[in-house]
Amino acid sequence: MTDLGHLLSSVEENVERAHTGSVAPAGVLDGARSTVRRRRTVRHARDGALSVVALVAVGGVVTWGLQPGPTSTGVATTSGPTTSGPTTSGPTPEATPAPTSAGEQLSLGAPVPAAAPREVPIADLLTSTGPGWSLAIVSQVRLDAPAVMRPGDMRDVVTLVSPSGERTALLDVGERTMLHLAAWRPGSTTAVASVAVGDGAFRSGLIDLLDGTLTPLPFEWEHHPLGLTATGESAWLDVPMPAEVREAVEADPGHASPVAPGALVALDPDPSFGPPATSGPTGRLRLVAPDGVVRDGGDVTLPLRLHPLSPDGEWLVGQGSDQGLVGVDLRTGEQHPVADAPDDPACRLVGWADDHAVLTACPAAAGAWHLDAVDVAGDGGATRLATSDVPVRDAWPLGDGRVGLGRVVMPAPCDVTSDPAVLADGTVRSLTDGWSPHDHGTSLSFTGGAVWTHVNGCYPGSGRADPQRDVRVDLATGETTTLAWLDDRRDAAHVVVDEDVWLVTQVTLTHGR
Repeated sequence: MTDLGHLLSSVEENVERAHTGSVAPAGVLDGARSTVRRRRTVRHARDGALSVVALVAVGGVVTWGLQPGPTSTGVATTSGPTTSGPTTSGPTPEATPAPTSAGEQLSLGAPVPAAAPREVPIADLLTSTGPGWSLAIVSQVRLDAPAVMRPGDMRDVVTLVSPSGERTALLDVGERTMLHLAAWRPGSTTAVASVAVGDGAFRSGLIDLLDGTLTPLPFEWEHHPLGLTATGESAWLDVPMPAEVREAVEADPGHASPVAPGALVALDPDPSFGPPATSGPTGRLRLVAPDGVVRDGGDVTLPLRLHPLSPDGEWLVGQGSDQGLVGVDLRTGEQHPVADAPDDPACRLVGWADDHAVLTACPAAAGAWHLDAVDVAGDGGATRLATSDVPVRDAWPLGDGRVGLGRVVMPAPCDVTSDPAVLADGTVRSLTDGWSPHDHGTSLSFTGGAVWTHVNGCYPGSGRADPQRDVRVDLATGETTTLAWLDDRRDAAHVVVDEDVWLVTQVTLTHGR
């Protein structure tokens, strides 16, 4: 079961059984299907690689509904001691300038209403935030919602999340609106976002968190938000429209890009759909200031698996024509090959080890994986950090010398998911001690001294899995808190309810970076 698949199932398959002799109005069914489709699209845009296995767990809809609730016991697996020390690094290649422009003024689109503000002092709340704060879109369902969902039985709310996890509602998302928050910086009253109203095309730009309106950027086709740079610009991959598609668009101006913004960023290649990809999408790097002035960063090919923007917002990692890595200095536009980047196709780009070092994972003896930090700024080479007993697919620096990791513990096709762990002093320690033995991670995010994880979102069909939900694990205490409960049962010990009537089904976190 993935996303709101359980709701779609109740609408499309169980209505007649639940309401013998009655037929739901077509408008109600269409509205429910539309809402489910929108939420699924937004989650896939966020999770990227997980979208290729989104339907794997559909067979688990019935069995999960019959399983007992998660227990408080769990067995954590850890990797053994590792050998630390630098690996051999070669000379740093000379940087070459990239084709950047001084900047031109974009013609911004008319504001698009996406959400309505709550009656709270939003401006004061946002401007007073700092490190560790984040935004989240909270999906909710009415506690008394019938099997056939009616308009108004589901809603999305934009919330402000404190470092300790408390949430404050800011905006109510429009009923027929898909909203994806791609990036936000603490202290700011705007965020990088993509919006689609009804079943229309996505428009992307900056959303004003004070009034809920989005000012679109003039992307004509496929585009992917990459985050906020150190200079305050939003970074985008602008993919050109194919010639044959342009002919179709000229004939039908309503023709929309089939790719949701962000869906191809950090994509994990899937061999089940043919030969695995060797690189991500190629397009033009656009760096857009809040006032609409854009710098052209030249052609860029995104690497597979890795989110390309560095934690400090100063570097972007692309893939060169020789399949090697290219470091792009977002401040100057200069590019250079990344020294000591692995050239073994079995190696993986996992994530980030520090402000400007990519974490790579390469196969070692006896099924282990070497974890190395590769400096993309051109002055550090590669450093061995640890050896993991299982593959790793997520990494983010915690700001204190440690690195948050995602350990791959599930078999294919769910090997694009991971369980949270921490790398410190050459050792990888799992953070799933408080989970049930039948829990496994799906997507995860490290922020505010904790890791937020959606659990059990992919089920390979063997053994069992506990219900889907979002949890927060405190990195200092290990305490596990349930944030959202995506399951049909009303288990009072685990469900989360807002405003006494709204069951929280999903929390989609956007880092404050």
